[in-house]
Amino acid sequence: MPILQEIKVPLLAVNDTILTVADVTLENGSAVKKGDLLLVFETSKTTYDVFAEEEGYVQYNCIAGNDYEVNELVVIIYSSASEVNVPKPVMEAGTKMVTAHSGFLPEITWEGETVFSKNALAFMDMRQLHKDLFKGKDFISKEDIEQYLGIPVKPINTVSFGSSSKANKPIITAIPDSDLVKVEKLTKAKQLEIDYLGDVQSTGLTSTINTFVDTEGIFHFVNQNLRYFKNALLPLIIYESARLLKKYKVLNSYYINGQIAYYKEVNLGFAIDIDKGLKVVKIPLAGESTLRYIEDQILELSEKYVDDKLDIADLSNISFTITDLSAENVFSFRPLVNRMNSSILGISSVDEKLQRCVLSLTFDHRVTEGKTASRFLGELKQRLESYSANTDALRAEQTTCFKCFKSMKDDLADVGFLKCLTPQGQESFICQSCFKGF
Repeated sequence: MPILQEIKVPLLAVNDTILTVADVTLENGSAVKKGDLLLVFETSKTTYDVFAEEEGYVQYNCIAGNDYEVNELVVIIYSSASEVNVPKPVMEAGTKMVTAHSGFLPEITWEGETVFSKNALAFMDMRQLHKDLFKGKDFISKEDIEQYLGIPVKPINTVSFGSSSKANKPIITAIPDSDLVKVEKLTKAKQLEIDYLGDVQSTGLTSTINTFVDTEGIFHFVNQNLRYFKNALLPLIIYESARLLKKYKVLNSYYINGQIAYYKEVNLGFAIDIDKGLKVVKIPLAGESTLRYIEDQILELSEKYVDDKLDIADLSNISFTITDLSAENVFSFRPLVNRMNSSILGISSVDEKLQRCVLSLTFDHRVTEGKTASRFLGELKQRLESYSANTDALRAEQTTCFKCFKSMKDDLADVGFLKCLTPQGQESFICQSCFKGF
């Protein structure tokens, strides 16, 4: 009987080369209709539903909770139920029925007692697996259990010395003492975040440089031109960074196999984390957009994040990233470069007393060098500070007499104010009229 449909792990985003099967909706051998939901993939950023395109009978080559590489075959739809290979149950462990999947266990031949390694016993205890699952095998290692569960086993790396090669010493993983600690599995999103952020940092060739931006007067301009994000630098920094990246194209690229891949467009992403997990969302063609449009995009993407409505297009093909911790009361920090990027810009909190904010740029030395990164950061600083209103005029508008509250701008005598101490001992200003007792 013919195969009607084969479903392989899709490439949903350039960063997601391994996806998790979050949910399998049917039983093996079930009849399906066109449009039925078959399974749900989980990526580092979102979930993706897979539907039947043909009417037939489903066979799953995957297990919910396991990871699978792009292009790996996970579902087949046959025209006949007789073609489906349904796994047979081998035992009931607790309340869960455990099934033997093709290729996971060899034929049962051993009739003696099964011996388990120390790591295998600890791993089985952590996964709540019963020894009888492996009845008929002479010896079980931790790797055998991982193979049974469908967990990909990573090969040991080798290091070449002349014409021969030597295997690296395997890393010994300590088993946590359950009497002392409670172990919780990392979420899939966090595991992928570690992979993606570790991809560039693992080379040891990243550096971070910092500069401060004088913010005095900037918000006077920003608040006049933005509707929602008052006293926020993020929209303005996205706006100016996107334009500057057209000049510094090397920061809008990434390293791959001894080459530099330059993005043809500036699709700038900003990190967002409002108690729903960290996501980096994209403002497409930010270098061609107005400040008002960028503000609207920040608001729209934030709302989609909160409502769990972000789609793949919102999360993929990001060429440069900005992470904003200005609301977290931090002086400075070292942002980590994302996979398929060569740099990332961090925004720290505004020091209200000094009227300054630290910007931090982390960059990949394989793509560029400190001189170029410093020039980018210096030019961005100049652009941002150019928005400062005329500080003399601003001070005249904001400085008032502590007695009559007349502003310096409204002082028709045009002779200026005197600096003084109030009766409460605070530094302030007094107008000439009040000073002379008029």
